[in-house]
Amino acid sequence: MDLSGQTIDGKYQLVSIAGEGGMATVYKGFIRGAAGFQRSVAVKHIRPEFRALKNYVDMFVEEARVGSELAHPNIVQVHDFCAEAGSYFLIMEWVDGIDLGGFIKSYRDQQKLVPWPLAVAVGIGTLRGLGAAHDRVSADGTPAPVIHRDISPHNVLLGINGVVKLSDFGLAKARDRMASMTAPGTVKGKLSYLAPEVAFGKPNSVQSDLFGVGNILWETLTGERLFDGKTDVEIFKKIRTCAVPAISDRRNDVPAALIAVLDMALAADPANRYGSADEFAHALGQVMKQAVGVNAATALGQAVSAARKQLKDDEDDNLSTTERAAGNSRDIEFSTADIGVEPVELTQRATSQQLTTPNIKRQPTPPPVPPDKKK
Repeated sequence: MDLSGQTIDGKYQLVSIAGEGGMATVYKGFIRGAAGFQRSVAVKHIRPEFRALKNYVDMFVEEARVGSELAHPNIVQVHDFCAEAGSYFLIMEWVDGIDLGGFIKSYRDQQKLVPWPLAVAVGIGTLRGLGAAHDRVSADGTPAPVIHRDISPHNVLLGINGVVKLSDFGLAKARDRMASMTAPGTVKGKLSYLAPEVAFGKPNSVQSDLFGVGNILWETLTGERLFDGKTDVEIFKKIRTCAVPAISDRRNDVPAALIAVLDMALAADPANRYGSADEFAHALGQVMKQAVGVNAATALGQAVSAARKQLKDDEDDNLSTTERAAGNSRDIEFSTADIGVEPVELTQRATSQQLTTPNIKRQPTPPPVPPDKKK
């Protein structure tokens, strides 16, 4: 159902669909004011077929709540949250650019690799936003960190101004919430971007978020997913094994210092990773000093503009969106109760008594929309 042309809450005009994800549609829109004032906004709308699923509505509301409390230049800002005609609309900052997934793809389509200083700039910007979420405090000054839980290329937005913005806190876990949005023993996220300990059923943490940043940096530098395979089970086994292929086998221009930083970020044991997003960002900043004469923001902005033009010229890739999701980056949900303790126990055999394959589920098939509500 395309809502383009409609006005929400009397002031937000939806212009066109910017992208669609598993449970929401994002529109480019405008807020209009006095004397011809207008400003671009992104309007995220939970899809009608998910309105009856309380867990998804709760996550959408939580995204609005958490996002409204995270004010940082490297986080997509939440401006408003509206309810109209029985549905919710999240009003967010419009980022004029593309997501990191599209950026990587534009280079891959040209059979090129992203210059390492640009990859480092993306990493630093992402970590600054992530650090602000991890360092969040409540109104009374009590630490109330937010764990993102969904660090993946389509959730990192790159502006034509060279600014990096972390988006989509829909799966975020805020510690000031008494009740979790996720049932005990259940993992949600994007399969290829899970941290090893999460794949073993342990809770998400600051270190699992940092592993996610290391994961997307590895992908930015190589043009390949760190954990990929023909089946979900194959990918899952690779995550648990956490064997990280050497970047030097794929390109020879990456500084040894950057490889060392990624080795630490992608350590299988969370205790061996960076202690905080700030520490990780500082390490990348030290590496960036080797990019003599490079203005990272200017260079990244120019590269984003070129990549966006290329994607728009390609009929199959004309969506520059905050909700890009394809292949194994799709959302998954599985219960750790259905997963063996060791990677070797993951098989593709199942009996009526015991399921030894991970019970990996895509987002549930939504209930059919009654004919009288279809538009």
